[in-house]
Amino acid sequence: MTFVKILHFFGLMLGAAGGLGGMMVAIQAKRAEGAPAPALLALRPRFSTITLAGVLLLWLTGLWLWLVGYDGAFLSGAFIAKLVAAAFILAVAVAGFLAIRRAKPGSPPPALLQKLGPLAGLASYLAVALAVYVFG
Repeated sequence: MTFVKILHFFGLMLGAAGGLGGMMVAIQAKRAEGAPAPALLALRPRFSTITLAGVLLLWLTGLWLWLVGYDGAFLSGAFIAKLVAAAFILAVAVAGFLAIRRAKPGSPPPALLQKLGPLAGLASYLAVALAVYVFG
């Protein structure tokens, strides 16, 4: 069980690192006069992969911890709200990963993803706060 908790924490760190890295790339790309540097844009797929891996690891280990530690029991409405926030984060991570994989090199991400990214960040804070409330 301790190993799964360590993996869960690792997933949290991967997701946070990928999300923050992607955000920094987006900020620098907007600040660039003219076209952003190709080396900078080459980081976008890497950060989207890191983010998706972290979020998937969080889901897998989180569900495992819930099933083993709580026998899959209904915990509360706050737990359901946490799952909804986590599902939104997963959906944004998958959409971002797919959009960046399909995009031509150097093209900006879709406008919808530029709006959903910050909302996923807020959903992350909400999910953590609800997890602390439910499991704390």
